[in-house]
Amino acid sequence: MRALFNLPAPAKINWFLHITGRRPDGYHTLQTVFQFIDWNDTIDLIRRDDGVIRRIGADDLPQDDLCVRAARLLQEFTGCRSGVDIHLRKSIPQQAGLGGGSSDAATVLLGLNLLWRLDLPRADLMSLGLQLGADVPIFIFGRNAWAEGVGEKLQAIRLPTPWFAVVHPGRGLSTGAVFSTLDLTTPRPEAKIAGFAEWLGKFCESGGQGQGAERGMNVPDVPDELGFFPAKGASPLWGRNDLQPGAVALEPEVARAMEAVRAELDRRPSGLRFEVRMTGSGSAVFALVDASVVQGLQDEGGLPAGVPASWPAGWRGRLCKGLREHPLQHWIQA
Repeated sequence: MRALFNLPAPAKINWFLHITGRRPDGYHTLQTVFQFIDWNDTIDLIRRDDGVIRRIGADDLPQDDLCVRAARLLQEFTGCRSGVDIHLRKSIPQQAGLGGGSSDAATVLLGLNLLWRLDLPRADLMSLGLQLGADVPIFIFGRNAWAEGVGEKLQAIRLPTPWFAVVHPGRGLSTGAVFSTLDLTTPRPEAKIAGFAEWLGKFCESGGQGQGAERGMNVPDVPDELGFFPAKGASPLWGRNDLQPGAVALEPEVARAMEAVRAELDRRPSGLRFEVRMTGSGSAVFALVDASVVQGLQDEGGLPAGVPASWPAGWRGRLCKGLREHPLQHWIQA
């Protein structure tokens, strides 16, 4: 095998993101639920026999990006003498909290494991991925998951596959800068997976998409046990994003994007059922969207792969479908 073309590197959203503490090494401990969505970068891998690893293609990305670092790390770990030309075609916005760079690195590890005939088990690739970034392991794990630790302790969970309106307000946010705004002097309650599962069950029973129900999503009866950031006129999602207040303070466009999404959905017959929330460390925001609203937005030409013409220049948005698993999940059996 000489090459692998058009490998998908999907984005993710965080249904919630609780920061529970900070370790002595500076990493923050967290709790979150990751879900893959169908907004993809695309990667070509072309095997070389001279051991050289390089980026090809015209783009504005650094030559020593996470994809190259992932390939070099895998080469060093295995002693493989093959090299690779990597062609990355970006679609996912950078510094958006959508995991684009981490997903790219994971797809390179998964692809080269096959292209170089290394046959490493999933656990080894996840360990290598963690050396590149805390979000890389989830994309190698390949299943939607409840995550703890720094994001590497993963428990697979079954999620519905709803539609999300995802909007990036044209400006990125440094993850380090957002984390620096946290005040961890006040103890933060830890969530329980059973609590999220109970809420999710009510969400699905009341018409959450992905479980065969195509009607609108009714508001579930959810206890306010962890502190929500409810949107005006909308029901809160479960949990919270602890990084959202700091991100809004650093970049007001995040709040502006949230308000734009609220206004766009509120003018629909079904209205905004759940709050708009930021994903990860931002700056992208998302909202759950009813199937009926998706059809209306697609008919109008806004948000399927862009934003309404009246929104600020430079903003990017898409209607994204939640995925049940990573597209390359079955490339590794062990």
